[in-house]
Amino acid sequence: MTTRTQRRRRWRLVLPILPVLALIVYSVSVHMIEEPSPSEPAYLAPAGDGPDGAAGLAEQLRARGVTIRTFTDSDEAFRALGPTRGDTTLFVPSPGFLYRGQLGWLRWLPDRVRVVLVEPDAAQVAEAVESVGTSGRRWATGVAARGADCRLTDAGPAAVVRTRYGQLEDATAAVESCYDGGLVRVYEHGKEFVLVGSADPFRAERAGEHDNAGLALDLLSAKSTLVWLDLHEREPVPPKPSKPPVAEDDYDDYVPPSGNEAKSATGPSPFPDWLFWVVLTLLAATLTVMLARGRRLGPPVPEALPVVVPGAETAAGRGRLYRRARARGPALETLRAAARRRLAAALNLPATAGPEALLPALQARTGDHPQRLGEILYGPPPQTDDELHDRAVQLRHLVEYVTARPVNEGEPR
Repeated sequence: MTTRTQRRRRWRLVLPILPVLALIVYSVSVHMIEEPSPSEPAYLAPAGDGPDGAAGLAEQLRARGVTIRTFTDSDEAFRALGPTRGDTTLFVPSPGFLYRGQLGWLRWLPDRVRVVLVEPDAAQVAEAVESVGTSGRRWATGVAARGADCRLTDAGPAAVVRTRYGQLEDATAAVESCYDGGLVRVYEHGKEFVLVGSADPFRAERAGEHDNAGLALDLLSAKSTLVWLDLHEREPVPPKPSKPPVAEDDYDDYVPPSGNEAKSATGPSPFPDWLFWVVLTLLAATLTVMLARGRRLGPPVPEALPVVVPGAETAAGRGRLYRRARARGPALETLRAAARRRLAAALNLPATAGPEALLPALQARTGDHPQRLGEILYGPPPQTDDELHDRAVQLRHLVEYVTARPVNEGEPR
């Protein structure tokens, strides 16, 4: 096989995969560009301009009479909730940036406080609340209707379904689910926890789509004061973490939850979320390669050779294939079929003559016993290579005797 042929075969294998790889790279690149980054300074910031900012949302909240207090330190934000007597909403756009264990203090905030968490993952949910777990995550944010049983908002359809949440089996509190699990509310320890499955309703770029702006305003304007925790990087753990604004006698009863004890509404999955899409892409690539490599769909059909090939080369080529596959029976049957056609022609019989017509005519011409002739032309398949060779020799001798001329294995085929 020449080097040029080898290269051509390699390209036939690689070329079908290239469009699939290009599609994957394009999809991932677009997704990374479109997906907002919480580490950007403008991300859901009350003074943030740009597509991912929330300056417009903050202005609409002030127009509704909501007082906005912005903090860049979680301890200071928690302390600011004490004097409000619960008439406050704590907005946490980036719950993953709070320092370790800080989400566990949310349940010790003053009663009647509303806590809005934007797209917390399974570990963060388990640290903040006890009755809710994650139940799935989408590649991109989906739009859903509010739901007939949703009393949390009056907004219409919104793009909030990316991370879904649901009630755990051992939940001690009722969970109100809206937007197909993209928005849930639960009352625990006297606080109102609201989990939002996507940041899109709060982003300036998405505010005009569907009823995203209406949903964001309803969630953040329920109280007269809004404490906006504006974090864009992971908080360092302070040497002596502060305590939440509660009575000193209550601290002895508090045991901080472990973030490692993350629970899911449908049970923990041993597989990452992206595994399904990787497997699906690989299956699509495999199917593409199969279609590109296959010459036709359907059963094999005979076709003429592109050049004239001597019969000996054709027989040798078939023989090597049959030998590699250990197909002794099909190999001998090929020889028998050709022998029967030549014998029938020599005996003035139809080419399709069966044993009932061919064997008596052969007996009359050769004088051999019909049983022996039947074993040569119609016998069982050989079990060894030596037996196959012996049967082939017997066939050739029979054909040469009946046709009165040697078998010319060099005839063009």
